[in-house]
Amino acid sequence: MYEYVKGKAMYANITSPNTRFEPHKYGITVLTDSDTATKLEDLGLNQVRTRTGELKYEEPAFTFSKRASRNDGSANTAPKLINVDGDPIDVSVGNGSEVTVKIKPYKNDFGQFAELMAVKVE
Repeated sequence: MYEYVKGKAMYANITSPNTRFEPHKYGITVLTDSDTATKLEDLGLNQVRTRTGELKYEEPAFTFSKRASRNDGSANTAPKLINVDGDPIDVSVGNGSEVTVKIKPYKNDFGQFAELMAVKVE
């Protein structure tokens, strides 16, 4: 089951993964509205917080990611990046860009997460 999250993009790494930390990941933080935040929290997802546990942004914010490689070492495909018309694009998504993010929630031994599947730039 997929979920869709609308909001403002922050720190997006869609076409190329963030290689600063291991494991390398594609990712995006989305600033959203309180109704969407409630829906995501009901799914078990957590808002972005600082190291001290406080909310990091004034608006509700969630981070979604996808590992750049699988456990066997083979490469994962990058999340789809499309424009309003549904055409693929290859651009850097800037902070504050209006986006709709397609995620796939899943659960493992470490908690509830959501895999980044696609990003539509509005």
